[in-house]
Amino acid sequence: MLKKDLRKLYKQKREALTTAQKLKWDDLILIQFQTLDIPFVSYVMSFYSIAEKSEVDSFAITDFLHFRNPSLTLAYPRMDVSQHTMEAVVAPPDAAFNSNEFGITEPFGNQLLHPNDIDLILVPMLACDETGHRVGYGKGYYDRFLSECREDCLKIGLSYFEPVSLINDTADYDVPLNFCITPQQVYVF
Repeated sequence: MLKKDLRKLYKQKREALTTAQKLKWDDLILIQFQTLDIPFVSYVMSFYSIAEKSEVDSFAITDFLHFRNPSLTLAYPRMDVSQHTMEAVVAPPDAAFNSNEFGITEPFGNQLLHPNDIDLILVPMLACDETGHRVGYGKGYYDRFLSECREDCLKIGLSYFEPVSLINDTADYDVPLNFCITPQQVYVF
């Protein structure tokens, strides 16, 4: 399928989820994440889950990572719409957040993580395929950012749905995931 078709289909699928399904699947995704044999990480970039878009609860996973490493440095993306870029802003537990023009919650603050310092990134997505290519919201911010990260930076997508066999219109600049975690299993790419 094409990205635009997958984007439309998976937005509809997420909108159709009941609150009970979402809560159950968020718990199962956390359990699946806990089975990953990931190395000790110190610098993590996550995303601020948007309830109105029925996104996977990223906070349970970052809480688990913080439990494993209390000195964990956690960052969230902040977009520069004029430059079509994104930066990782460090967000301590008391950080203030604000919604940008796209309705994405971003942190205030000036302390940034350089992409080469990040050990693990939780990547928002609508769908992915069996090769680890993902469909996001269509602006390319994450692919541009991920291309600046270290080769060994773990890129983990979180999805309520299993991968499709193939996204037909991937591009050379699309950065594949290392893992996709669903309620049913962990996919390794």
